[in-house]
Amino acid sequence: MKTKLLMLCAALAAVTGSSQAISLPGTAPLTKPRVAADPRIVDLGVAAATDVKTISLSLAVRNADQLDAFIASLADPASPNFRKFITPQQFAATYGQTPESVAAVVNYLKSKGFTVNKVFANNLQISATGTNAQIAAAFGASVHNYSLLGKRYQAPATTPTIPAALASVVKAVNGISTRALFSKRSTTVPHTGALAGDVSTKVAGAVGGAPGQYTTTDLASKYNINPLYTRGITGAGKTIGIATLAGYAQSDAYAYWQQLGLQVSSSRITDVKVDGGPLPEDGPGSDGAGETTLDVQQSGGVAPGAKMRVYLAPNTDAGFIDVFAQAVDENLVDVLSVSWGNPEVYFDDGTIAAFHAVFQQAAAQGIPVIAASGDAGAFDINRSLPYPQCTTLLGVDFPAADPLVLAAGGTTLPNTSPHKYGNVTVSTERAWGWDYLKTYIVSNYGTDLYYSDYLAVGGGGGVSALFAVPSYQKGLSGVQKTAAAQSLICENAVFNNGSGYGDYLDVPANIAGRNLPDVSLNADPYSGYAVYFNGAWSTGSGGTSFVSPQLNGILTLISSGLNGRVGPINPQLYAAFKTYGYGAGSPFKAITAGTNQYYPSTATYNPATGLGSLDVNALAKALGVK
Repeated sequence: MKTKLLMLCAALAAVTGSSQAISLPGTAPLTKPRVAADPRIVDLGVAAATDVKTISLSLAVRNADQLDAFIASLADPASPNFRKFITPQQFAATYGQTPESVAAVVNYLKSKGFTVNKVFANNLQISATGTNAQIAAAFGASVHNYSLLGKRYQAPATTPTIPAALASVVKAVNGISTRALFSKRSTTVPHTGALAGDVSTKVAGAVGGAPGQYTTTDLASKYNINPLYTRGITGAGKTIGIATLAGYAQSDAYAYWQQLGLQVSSSRITDVKVDGGPLPEDGPGSDGAGETTLDVQQSGGVAPGAKMRVYLAPNTDAGFIDVFAQAVDENLVDVLSVSWGNPEVYFDDGTIAAFHAVFQQAAAQGIPVIAASGDAGAFDINRSLPYPQCTTLLGVDFPAADPLVLAAGGTTLPNTSPHKYGNVTVSTERAWGWDYLKTYIVSNYGTDLYYSDYLAVGGGGGVSALFAVPSYQKGLSGVQKTAAAQSLICENAVFNNGSGYGDYLDVPANIAGRNLPDVSLNADPYSGYAVYFNGAWSTGSGGTSFVSPQLNGILTLISSGLNGRVGPINPQLYAAFKTYGYGAGSPFKAITAGTNQYYPSTATYNPATGLGSLDVNALAKALGVK
């Protein structure tokens, strides 16, 4: 497990510092990192002054309260603004920075030798290219080379500073670090090491119809999508947007749809490179490529009549924000989803605000944004931590934690998995958490294997410590506050840092934060899906990475049925739940069994499965599809 610790306690805004705990203050602003820096990081000295980087500057939203009220009105059927969306240019005029402020930032960059690549139409994002020397001169941060577990990267040695004259305008500078920060949110049935041969992974020429090899055709049956197809609603006239950090082969997607017998246009996909596209190590044959592949296959399989735009960016902090900014600023997609993320505690306040501004723009333009809630159950930061050498810590994933993002959670569908030492049966749809395998794994392989491969696995969910509970969740039964006694304490030996223990992060109790997920669909690899990748079928795949693009396809179908965009989706979902509950004709199915390794699933909202799973045909009707 120690080789899996690459992402442990890596501060985004600094790469040095002690391992003392840094507490989250809830709603109070922070300028320092929230997580103590990883003590295994080695400073290799000042990087070459001539090395070139593309950075992204995020500007502050104007009229923020007015913007929040406008977004709320777009989702309110009683408002005259209901689903009357605006363009990027209209957004910029009221909520972006003024032309004078933008010009001041551009002129400052040029005065320091930067080449300004693009000023986004929203007047909130500026892309520029410069050398390390120019970065140091502009932002007072010397760029160093670093090494962590054999991986080399560059990053600022100190937190970048904004000149006083621009401090009220520029809220974040990203792209100075070249470190890969974000992880895919997909999971497969374990089948290596001690688990080799424990579960046979069936690979067939024709897949579908069975747990572990489901396709979008099976999804349509299980969640009642087929009535939409019967009425001719296929997504035609709409465009799916995928934000991703790895390349892929379009041919795999077309082969997937063809083998399912789906009628799709042979030119439906347009790839859009952002900031030069994915890094070489994230090319079409990489591990991350499987993430992009399943995103395209799943969303496009649910809405076969839709066009698709796949936005491909490098796996850096600047790449991740720019991939959203470009998709939203183009205003060509009707729904946008992502299956990459990182624990929310790794993000500084400026970067959180920068992302939120892009999500505000998406909402104002009517584009729902969907994100995977993570695959580490309730312990988002623990996916790569050894237990019990490190304590478990409740936490949630970003960008799913943002209140304007639809957080996609996970369930396990009924199945019987034939394991080496006997069958394991799940009799009813339940919250996805591999605690249901604990007895089998511990009895046959021991607790160490359970801790390493099964403990922190399940549908992401919990309570944000950074985002306040949104209005659509206030007063809702089952919504929770942050729990007590939440500290990430690890043996210092884990970090080659001597004996004893270190306290790396403390999360205060009773923060009334945004709860996630919002809704959930099948995500457990044991009841999961087949993927066509690198020219061949593989089965036993899952993760909330599947749910996010599936919800993308579902909302694209609904947009097609509305002949217009859906708009801010979370307030509409929760309003529908308050109307229908779990009664007859409801879009929501209560999931009342299982946990996501901490939170139980109940016949109310809960941080394991959210509002539950969906009846898509009923949801379409509730959102206005005739």
